[in-house]
Amino acid sequence: MATGPGGVLYDCDMTEKRQGVGWISDKIGIVITNTAKVVVSDAVILQFYQRPLEGRLSRNNDRKLVVRWRLKNIVNGANQTTTAFDYTATITKATNRITVYANPDGYPNRFSGRGTCVLKTAN
Repeated sequence: MATGPGGVLYDCDMTEKRQGVGWISDKIGIVITNTAKVVVSDAVILQFYQRPLEGRLSRNNDRKLVVRWRLKNIVNGANQTTTAFDYTATITKATNRITVYANPDGYPNRFSGRGTCVLKTAN
């Protein structure tokens, strides 16, 4: 896939969510630069960090894009603390469908959501 000088943006709307709705944002933006740097932004990241967060590119081939990111030292509204909250986003390139899983360290919960992304070229 050709990219612009700045890379590509996956502008994703999460329309199906299960358990812990607040941990999966309605809107997620994932930028992959031409140097393979990953930047992720959503409402959860902005709530805790006030700025987009650098992610890690786990896989990027013709079929699939997998991006991971970690939120550290998170305290929720019930005053529960976790040292890390691990997120994994998988985008199927043929359909632009996204699946996101969020796992808090030290808890059995696994939050998930699905949606679709619009691919945009960053300049």
